[in-house]
Amino acid sequence: MKTGVSYFHTRDPEHAGRDLDDMLDHGCNFVVHCFSELDMAFYNQAMEKIIRMTKDRDMEVYIDPWGLGGIFSGEAFSRFISMHLDTRQIDSEEVSMPAACPNHPKFREFQKKWINLVSDMGADVCFWDEPHFYTNFRDRNSWGKKWSCRCNICKRLYQEKFKSEMPIELTEEVQLFRQQSVLDFLEDICKESKRLKMRNCVCVLPDEGGKLSLAAGTNKWDDIVRIPTVDIFGTDPYWILFKREIDDYVRSACRRVIDLCDQHKKEAQAWALAFLIPDGREEEVGQAIDIIYETGIKNIAAWGYKACHFIDITCHNPEKVWDIIGKAFNKVRDLDQRN
Repeated sequence: MKTGVSYFHTRDPEHAGRDLDDMLDHGCNFVVHCFSELDMAFYNQAMEKIIRMTKDRDMEVYIDPWGLGGIFSGEAFSRFISMHLDTRQIDSEEVSMPAACPNHPKFREFQKKWINLVSDMGADVCFWDEPHFYTNFRDRNSWGKKWSCRCNICKRLYQEKFKSEMPIELTEEVQLFRQQSVLDFLEDICKESKRLKMRNCVCVLPDEGGKLSLAAGTNKWDDIVRIPTVDIFGTDPYWILFKREIDDYVRSACRRVIDLCDQHKKEAQAWALAFLIPDGREEEVGQAIDIIYETGIKNIAAWGYKACHFIDITCHNPEKVWDIIGKAFNKVRDLDQRN
């Protein structure tokens, strides 16, 4: 039984050590360490120490390319796209977007540099969090109207595949191209990670085939799970963010993950929301963890440590949420041990 949290709180090893002990007290046996471009530039030694301290406590180390190139989720900015303007995605209105193109060789080279770096630090699992083409998720009116990427590389690859020029409209062929581009990118980076003896975990948005996943270009879960070098597959059914009823939303998403992972012999994972929890709804976090466990998923994570207490996406009462997470994690681990 695996239970863990994401962590991006400090690069001070002494402070991180206290936090790791706190995670252990709250039932965690793995940590998703966020390793951003800022970390690559300035905090390699500190992160190597923190990763070693995590493993010294017998906790598995997942490593997250937090906001890397603007392709993965996270609250970190990308320096790469400001230094390599030619790698940026171009949208359907010919506007340069704040994200690198996953088809661009320069970015793939940079991504592999990141992989080699975290491998040298001792990471166990690369956590590929919601890989996507640039989408303004806050502007729902733009979904399906403005999309990426129409850079010269994407246009050339589209021409080679479909024997026609890439249209401005988001056609079925364009969406297929975007989906296959994400898959090719994942296959490439997962192969490199596996070469370096790390496992790969891919997390995607919960609305398979829905507007969010279509906008991001990652709409077919089955194709991702089929990638031979993907070891763990999961989703993050954040019921409050998507204004959905908790039981049905979390349960149905987790069942879909379990079905696919059982079919392809992969490990299933699901995430519980632990940020932006409003007053009076804290107990729902524990309920979500219970639901995930009930579906048969035995790799459960929460975003993030201490309910993101120091960042603007924190909960109304982060201390209470963190306490609930600890009780829920220890509960499901005890249940699993007894069973």
